[in-house]
Amino acid sequence: MKFFFPTLVASALLMLSGNTDALNVKMHGVNYNSRKGPDWAPDSSKCKSASEVQKDMYALKGITDRVRIYSLLDCNQAELVLPAAKNAGLQVHLGIWTTKSHDYLLKEKAKLASLIDSGLYDNNVIGLHVGSETIYRKEITADTAIGYMNEIRSYIRSRGKNTPVTIADVIDIYYDYPQIVDAVDYISVNEFAYWEGVDVNEGAAKTLDRIRAIRVTAAKKNKRMVLSEVGWSSGGYNAKTGVSTPANQAKFFSDFFQVARSSNMEYYWYTAFDSQWRVTNGGEDVEANFGVFKEDDSMKSNFQQLTIGWKDPRAIRNAGSNRLLSEKDAGLYMSTKSNDWLVKEQQTWFFDSTTKQIRSKSGDRCLDAYQPWDGGIVHVYRCMDNEGNQKWTYESSTGKLKHATHQGFCLDTDPAQGNKVQLYGCSPNNPNQKWVIINPANI
Repeated sequence: MKFFFPTLVASALLMLSGNTDALNVKMHGVNYNSRKGPDWAPDSSKCKSASEVQKDMYALKGITDRVRIYSLLDCNQAELVLPAAKNAGLQVHLGIWTTKSHDYLLKEKAKLASLIDSGLYDNNVIGLHVGSETIYRKEITADTAIGYMNEIRSYIRSRGKNTPVTIADVIDIYYDYPQIVDAVDYISVNEFAYWEGVDVNEGAAKTLDRIRAIRVTAAKKNKRMVLSEVGWSSGGYNAKTGVSTPANQAKFFSDFFQVARSSNMEYYWYTAFDSQWRVTNGGEDVEANFGVFKEDDSMKSNFQQLTIGWKDPRAIRNAGSNRLLSEKDAGLYMSTKSNDWLVKEQQTWFFDSTTKQIRSKSGDRCLDAYQPWDGGIVHVYRCMDNEGNQKWTYESSTGKLKHATHQGFCLDTDPAQGNKVQLYGCSPNNPNQKWVIINPANI
């Protein structure tokens, strides 16, 4: 008897909350800015009030347990956010804004001192970054940034605070200046597939590609890696970016959420609220539309309508070779049991019984066969729900993974060619076409 894939969506499929302004999942963290007006506006129209910040924090509690800010001084937001976040049950990741002027750092440092003196800086503060993309903007050098961070870290340590301290910058800065990795308490990188102009179907996959090397470095250094900014715009136009639509923003978040959850990845979504003031301030239209919420604190409909179900991880073992189907750098290979965390990711897959796709954990791309003949190429490719080359069914009685579009063809390995993964005509009792679907924990 033929079956579709085993039901691998957890039985406890999350349902939307009765509150229409709620996601059915929680983000690890969200970036927040209490600005509401351009640089030149008076504080009364540039900055949110204490009551407005409190309202924002209550809205954010519905989608996360952590907020991250960029400056202690700008709009006095640390003094407003810290108590408001605590009232809402949110932890806070603080930020110190840096420029080429050391005098500005001293002003932020003075504010830091007052927060500690007043007791607002307490155990609810879970992290502190000193600078956000200041090196990328070429305002300071990497060594100056490290000096700034060391100055702040030494100060808070002298005040009895053991908060982990870092430098936030784009991922290429961390690659170009490895001394930053050694200096920080944890790695904090910003990565936007959106700004790199990729198709939204490959947005999460591109993100994984870009951060893979820094994840390996973090593991070797025994340091945490946090994606301090990641997101997608829902509106505006820029020919060099990904396509900015509400559907694409929701699609990217849904794909990225599965990636992050499966790897226990710490991240802060960019950003909490749409921000039209950025356009008034001289920015592009797309920059105003990264929020989960509109400026009036109502959740955007593309997030309201999003229902994300858990997909359980699975390994795919070939009965003939006793090896595991694995993916690396968009290519397929067969591997043996490993204790290496990266190889374990390469050996892990997610089955979607609705779309009939098999998605790799390590690359977030789908098993794809586009040559319907013996020895036809099988690889992984950007996941597209309606792509016929990505449709598979699992026949539990025979262990065959049959192609649902290319009838009569099965997933096959050829031991004479180094266990090459290929498409081949289905044949009975062929161990090279028999696959066992198992929990990775049971490998």
